[in-house]
Amino acid sequence: MPIIVFGLGLSVRLDITKTLRSALLVGVSFVGIFALLEYVLGHVGETVRALATVWGLHLIGIDVGWPAVAGFTWALGVTVLVIPLGFGVNLLLLAVGWTRTLDADIWNYWQWAFNAAIVYVLTGSWVLALGAAIITEAVVLRLADWTAELSQVYFDVPGTSFPHAQSVLQAPFAFAIERCLRRVPIIGDWEVSPDALERRLDALGDPVVLGFLVGLFISVLARQSLLASFRTAVYVAGLLSLLPRMVALLVEGLEPIVEQTSTRVNNSDRFGGETVVIGIDAGPIAFADTTAVVAGLVLIPYALGLAFIPGVVVMPLADLVVLPMFCMWAAAISRGNLVRTVISGAIITTIITAATTVLAPYITEMGRRSGEIQSVETGGATLVSALSAGGNWWTLGFLSPLGMNTIQRGVIVGGVLSALAAYACYRWTKAMPAAVASNYQNTMPETAESSPSDATERPATD
Repeated sequence: MPIIVFGLGLSVRLDITKTLRSALLVGVSFVGIFALLEYVLGHVGETVRALATVWGLHLIGIDVGWPAVAGFTWALGVTVLVIPLGFGVNLLLLAVGWTRTLDADIWNYWQWAFNAAIVYVLTGSWVLALGAAIITEAVVLRLADWTAELSQVYFDVPGTSFPHAQSVLQAPFAFAIERCLRRVPIIGDWEVSPDALERRLDALGDPVVLGFLVGLFISVLARQSLLASFRTAVYVAGLLSLLPRMVALLVEGLEPIVEQTSTRVNNSDRFGGETVVIGIDAGPIAFADTTAVVAGLVLIPYALGLAFIPGVVVMPLADLVVLPMFCMWAAAISRGNLVRTVISGAIITTIITAATTVLAPYITEMGRRSGEIQSVETGGATLVSALSAGGNWWTLGFLSPLGMNTIQRGVIVGGVLSALAAYACYRWTKAMPAAVASNYQNTMPETAESSPSDATERPATD
């Protein structure tokens, strides 16, 4: 990231000393972010494993986490081409006006490459696999543009967007669920954001206290010792307290680049007068949002409970700690409403859990072909998968007809219907992100108790 940011700064003719400082600030912020996430989520992972043991979960498949699946993906030969191809396609799509996102988050190209790897496993064709990656990229960049105004206001990261497949692909469904929930009596009008809780409950609503209580909650469910429960609770409290400060450092580093880029490309004929935004990783931003983190952690026992549903063969485990990423768009569109975010997150987690089971045989085959499966601790499970990979569910559903010779017809039909449902949700809520962002901006100076429930009914230009 520092190298990419430095290159961006030079390309838009930012002063070299300012460019160097921005690049170093971005690098330092990511050092802090990932060190904090690795340390805290490692201990939360111990609590999750204790939960699984207490509940006696033993299935034929296991969730090995996104790092392992990313390793499978990059070790498969065809995916190496996704980085240069993806960057070139991004520049082309910028030039023709399809997107206004310049994706600097090159590591997470692996999420497009994952779709390519699955298609390669199904078809054996490099051409179809790379085509799948390009289609996924185009969809993700378009969704990043669509949600950019809302994400900049709610998450306070100006000049950016989140072309992070496994989170932004949930946005159409999160927005549609939110629009439905706003019409439900009580739930639709109940203001339960962290800010509202802090106003009503004083210190009990503070993000640090909320994090401590949520950490304590999952530790008690896992029947951990008093000391272990206290430790987990403090780690979660630390996450909610320290990560926003690291994200603030990231924003400080990006700000000069964003401003200079906007100055250079605004009213430029090359980009059709559109403001170019910088695509960054959604993960650290999600973990810096109190509502998304609290909702994600509260949903861990629920996600484990889904393993008891007949037909589910993959035990959720390593990726349970990334549930906040599946909740972030519900948090943003509800302006931090905890109740609606938890409900929306539960629905999306249910769908993704089902997709994780469907994908398990193909991810296992990816691991075998790449030779990387031997390096993963499977605990004796015969299948491996990951909730994060399930986050690509409806784009893989759209691509599923490519594997009609190896996939069951019912799975293909379900996959295509899921892609059509995503498009229908997008069309139904198309004006919603901009409208909510506008409403949010208008009320930011106040500490109003009013509900944003009317935001979806007004055009995006309100």
